[in-house]
Amino acid sequence: MSSDTTYAMAADNYKEVDSVAEVPFDVQTARTEPRSLNLVPRKVLIIEDEAGLAEVLALNLQASGFETVTAHDGLQALYLLDRSVPDVVVLDLQLPQVSGFRLIQLLRSRTDTATIPIVVITALSFREAEDVVRRGADAFLTKPFVPEAVVKCVERLVSRSM
Repeated sequence: MSSDTTYAMAADNYKEVDSVAEVPFDVQTARTEPRSLNLVPRKVLIIEDEAGLAEVLALNLQASGFETVTAHDGLQALYLLDRSVPDVVVLDLQLPQVSGFRLIQLLRSRTDTATIPIVVITALSFREAEDVVRRGADAFLTKPFVPEAVVKCVERLVSRSM
């Protein structure tokens, strides 16, 4: 290893490069969008009763640098919210115990959670989902959707709230 060799880190792997120009990330983006470097992981609370979908969402969000916590019903979500306040909530509306509609009301009524961005994922129609936004959600996606759409939505809401 010579002292004039430059090393760059990308995706937790070191790669030898011949010059700084070959560093495998966009320096300009890193300057204007510090989240692209994932210096401070943002916590996302996923509230979804379908275990498989919750896992897919968690894996995709984690791959984009988010820390995730999952609740599979409304009561578990309330318990987790009492222990730690997330940066974003991804919420299904049709949940056991406490519905997603009621969770939105509760989140908006509490001072510690009133401003948390909420992304609703639902199998309801587009018209019904629009009503959810009027009730306090910041964004919604109707099922079926691609997980990357949820990640982009969460990223947009996090950058807006910074």
